[in-house]
Amino acid sequence: MFWRAQSEPSSSTPVLASCGYPQRFIEALAKLEDDARTQQHPATLILFAIDNLPMIMSGYSMAVAEAVMQEIEEVIGARLEGGQLARVQRDQFGILLQGKLERQVQQWCQEVQDAIRSYSYSSRYGELHCISRYAYQMLPNTHGSAAEILGRTLVILTESQDENRLRQDISGVEQREEMGLANILGQAVKENRLRLAYQPVIDSKTGEVAHYEALLRLYSDEGKISSAGMLIPVAERMGLMPMIDKIVLQKVIEELRHDRHVQLALNVSNLTTQDPSWLTLLKAATDATPDIGPRLIVEVTETAMHRDLKHMAFFCAEVQATGALIALDDFGSGYTSFKQLKMLSLDMVKIDGSFIRDLTDNADSRFFVKTLLDFTRGFGLKSVAEFVENGEIAKMLMELGVDQLQGYYFGKPMNHRPWLKDGEYGN
Repeated sequence: MFWRAQSEPSSSTPVLASCGYPQRFIEALAKLEDDARTQQHPATLILFAIDNLPMIMSGYSMAVAEAVMQEIEEVIGARLEGGQLARVQRDQFGILLQGKLERQVQQWCQEVQDAIRSYSYSSRYGELHCISRYAYQMLPNTHGSAAEILGRTLVILTESQDENRLRQDISGVEQREEMGLANILGQAVKENRLRLAYQPVIDSKTGEVAHYEALLRLYSDEGKISSAGMLIPVAERMGLMPMIDKIVLQKVIEELRHDRHVQLALNVSNLTTQDPSWLTLLKAATDATPDIGPRLIVEVTETAMHRDLKHMAFFCAEVQATGALIALDDFGSGYTSFKQLKMLSLDMVKIDGSFIRDLTDNADSRFFVKTLLDFTRGFGLKSVAEFVENGEIAKMLMELGVDQLQGYYFGKPMNHRPWLKDGEYGN
């Protein structure tokens, strides 16, 4: 069932409806809650929001934004399975479902979010993509009037807003440019032009390669290779990183299965730590091939940890349960506390490169790195120094007792498998 939001609510409409929620949807929610309570059958209220709708309105036009929302409504409606769907605000859809347990609701929401992420709209400037988020309330577990239930769900939805959303303070031209950069990455995904490069991480005691960090690269139509670094911030704001991170994980898994001696590290974005499907992919791979877990290092950032420490602790524990290791990237940039470090149960930390670059010239950086190394040793963690660009810095770090070293002095990222004799990159 589909409804359109009322443009002018009646004087008897509750407060929420007067803020843009249609009275018919609130009445349907009230009936759903009453049926769920009297019949003791599970039901669910779900709100889906399209985060970058203001960007689409500003960069492309109101008409394009409305066309996009109508098509997104069809995307959701195609997966409705007998529920009720309404456009409840300019950027939001409300869904009422019956008979689904919470784990089924979570799976359904993830499938819809993946479908929205895969959706694209062809404009005269190029393809448009949408970023979505959702919140839900299980009924009859949630008490109160329909308007109160809807209000609580809206609070959860608002709190789930991610810091990586598209900026709204830039011009329409700049917004279209950002969308264009996202399209470059999206097109590379569709055409299977994403590859990995590998940078060695050196054991400071033996001088041997401890492991390699896998880094994302793009192949052009002409076969040229370029770093994806400049596209990553845009991909994060566009909500594309969970998809990209799953592709990287699949490629790393393939490498670990191909060679049982190599150890690889990969980065995950802040959004991916909130994506249960990434963990599902990792668990399936390690269940099928248990030996790849101990040879995989998953790098998370301090910013993700500070956003939601409890969830990050859960994510780290789930990764470690597969046998994989957890590394905290950019360590020192966010001033992690002892309590936070202990709560995460990390395996290694990577010292932020800003403290390494001027190590030989800056006494404050030397003192700070020494303090961080004492800090990590106290917790029994391995330490990795990034951006080691010359021998003098490397020597000083080894004297300070760092465990592993990474940087151009030891090797730039290589577009082939350096642990293989032929080293050639194949599909």
